[in-house]
Amino acid sequence: MFYNQPLAIRFGTELLKQIQEVTGIETYWDSLDVAVAWVRASGVSHLEDSLIKFLKSGGHLRFIVGIDLHNTSFEGLKALVKLEDHGTSETFVYHNEAGSVFHPKVYLFRNVEEARLIVGSNNMTASGLYSNVEAGLQLDTALTDDVIESALDAMASWRDTSSGFALKLDKPLLSKLLDNGYIKKEANIRPPQRKSKKKSDGSATEKLFGSRTYAPPKIAAKKPKKKPAPPVGTNASESHEADPSGTTVLMRLRKARGTQTQIPFRVADKFFKDITQVESVQSGTVHGLNPAKAHNKQNTIKLEIPELKDFDDPYARFEKSGGTVTYEVHDVGSPKGNQIKATLEDGFKNESTQMSISDKERATWWRYI
Repeated sequence: MFYNQPLAIRFGTELLKQIQEVTGIETYWDSLDVAVAWVRASGVSHLEDSLIKFLKSGGHLRFIVGIDLHNTSFEGLKALVKLEDHGTSETFVYHNEAGSVFHPKVYLFRNVEEARLIVGSNNMTASGLYSNVEAGLQLDTALTDDVIESALDAMASWRDTSSGFALKLDKPLLSKLLDNGYIKKEANIRPPQRKSKKKSDGSATEKLFGSRTYAPPKIAAKKPKKKPAPPVGTNASESHEADPSGTTVLMRLRKARGTQTQIPFRVADKFFKDITQVESVQSGTVHGLNPAKAHNKQNTIKLEIPELKDFDDPYARFEKSGGTVTYEVHDVGSPKGNQIKATLEDGFKNESTQMSISDKERATWWRYI
């Protein structure tokens, strides 16, 4: 499987699914080894609850983290140390004083027979897991595969404390790393910016590239022990909370009347709840959402998308940020259309892709990423 973030996959979402994967009542994977260049609290916080459950179910965790270029934070490493309170977890810090940067991004799941190896560009930061443009390749194979043996050997060499480049992380070492300037607290880490906004002649520089912000999902709030009762007069089965900011859904759209499509009520009631318009990333134009009713009940939302005019089989990406929704749409056969389609098709394997009707060819498809 190829990961193309953020267009068709958000790696953090997929990683959580794999950590949480079960067979019967047992977790599917016995261990997870991670080697990344950078870790921040923002990344660990998205994974923390699932990692704790993994540990409590008997899973083993092992992290190897770089601290170069001041991109790994004190809070990120502290969060990894705290995981040790919940089960078998250990963290190693790798650094070369000569300046060679530790830069791998490797995630390796194992059980007694199988392995899943993901090698890519995703660090354990919120941006690396969700909003940066990142890529990765997943290999599912036997535990005895030579590639898995090579990956295990590489990770063992990176955490080898006899080399002088790796140290096992604990609270005293964490304090030493901070006191000696190897890491900073997140409040003191400044995001990279262009050094100058003026040319040598004093005139202002111009922006040469486009600008688009991708929002990571909100971290789910802790669930109350008792589910609160729905408001008086509301049927519990009909009560839906709107999807939060940062939610992204991929869709295969069905054309009607040239440039019109219909959003099924199961998506409309959650993702598009309280949303009255959407904005095209491609053209910047805004289009209104028009609820459609049948038997005095809303069943779909009608949406005009001019880009659909010449498309044969359109695939779209909708992202919610704050109170707005942006979208981009591509035809099958285009690079982006093909990648969105591939992600939706892959979702049929684990039922994360849903359909509006049972006829796959005629249905609208959607999958949250």
